[in-house]
Amino acid sequence: MSGTDGALRLIELTSTRLCHDISGMVGSLDHALSAPAKGAAFDPGVATAQALTTRLELRRAAWGPDGDPMALARIQHLAAGLPEQVTVDVSALDQGTVFSASTGRIVLNLLLLAADSLPSGGTVVVAGEPDDLFVRIAGPAAAWSSGMAVCLSDETEARSALTDGRSLQMALTALLAHAAGIRLSVVLSPAARNEPAILRLGG
Repeated sequence: MSGTDGALRLIELTSTRLCHDISGMVGSLDHALSAPAKGAAFDPGVATAQALTTRLELRRAAWGPDGDPMALARIQHLAAGLPEQVTVDVSALDQGTVFSASTGRIVLNLLLLAADSLPSGGTVVVAGEPDDLFVRIAGPAAAWSSGMAVCLSDETEARSALTDGRSLQMALTALLAHAAGIRLSVVLSPAARNEPAILRLGG
């Protein structure tokens, strides 16, 4: 097992265990809050528990082991677990699109990375084909993590970045792509020099 495979396996096992434990706690909370007294007003705690469940579902799918091929509709459902101020636009994709298990997981991690890169909210636009996707972010203070291009091209640099909590999602996304043999790269647009670069998956 390579260093990358070992690191990813540890992350998968740890995240699976954490998601399982947290899911149990959220489930108990949701159950306790979902049966208010007769005639009582809606308890905002119910909405909070449901939001936590959605966020947990996204992270379980993104950080756990590969599952089954992932339809675009599934990705749209899981994207509801992103921060409320982040909107995902997949209108340019064929609604019948189905991604392989490994590609689907990387797409989810790209969405999480994009959300981290939109500190004041904004839009994540995903376009292209299942094996040649483009991800663009737009919003106030939108900016990809520093050192991203290096991590995408250098597996060793990506492993090193795992030790920094601020770059963890970037490093994990890059390592998943390296391990799956799927190319992630940065595309610079001469017509939009003041905007964040576009990420390309595949191609």
